[in-house]
Amino acid sequence: MRGARRFVYVGREITPMRPTAATLFLLLVALLLGCGTSHSQRSVGGLTVHTFTRDSTHAHVIAQGGSLVMIDSGYERHAAALDEALRDEGLDPSTLRAVVLTHGHADHAGGARYFQRRYGARVVAGAGDQGMFATGRNAPLCPTGFIARRRRSSDQGAIYTPTAVDVTVESTLPLAPLTGVDATVTALPGHTPGSLVVTAGAAVFVGDLFRGAIVGDGAETHFYMCDLPGNRADVQRVLREIAPRAELFFTGHFGPVERADVAEEFSARP
Repeated sequence: MRGARRFVYVGREITPMRPTAATLFLLLVALLLGCGTSHSQRSVGGLTVHTFTRDSTHAHVIAQGGSLVMIDSGYERHAAALDEALRDEGLDPSTLRAVVLTHGHADHAGGARYFQRRYGARVVAGAGDQGMFATGRNAPLCPTGFIARRRRSSDQGAIYTPTAVDVTVESTLPLAPLTGVDATVTALPGHTPGSLVVTAGAAVFVGDLFRGAIVGDGAETHFYMCDLPGNRADVQRVLREIAPRAELFFTGHFGPVERADVAEEFSARP
């Protein structure tokens, strides 16, 4: 358990206050006001993962054997900027073989159609979210805290151009035959009925199964989750069955998160 730090100031011991919900909300707003696409790069077990972030939402890209696979694509309005950001980092979008969508919400699925049409990248997505891909509208969102309650109206109303799914995942799909990138896609209904998890060696991409902390480097329950006990069970399944050797978890928002932090936050406690 992480203990609260204590300080002594002019002979008095002080326990720092936890950030209030309002403070966290203002911090999130500040993060969302960033106008550019940021890039970070991590090496995990020999695999290089590029993460492109805008509006606090990530699009992850794996490069292997001359091919690219994108995991989530951000909002539709940022697709062209993401295309340019790929090129700026020396990644050729014409080698993008697939865009794997961890689920059908607008902030993750909106940009996929752009790369599908421009470069012929195949869209890979879960069977349970076909309704969202067909309409470009989010299914009902269940807020889990103050920030989500304040944002729910705008997040619920986010839309994107309906997108045709090329490869539908109902259970498990190896990506190597499709893309040349050694990774596996596994259906894990929970955050949405069609949610997916992607494992690639020691890296695992979990979409909105959980999120990284806004402050610090821990794991947190996602802003929207309709079945909290089920969510905890799903995270345990990822840790024990789907990605038992994973070292680093790439989330849809904030993060990435080390395995120990995920295990601590989503232990088997009630």
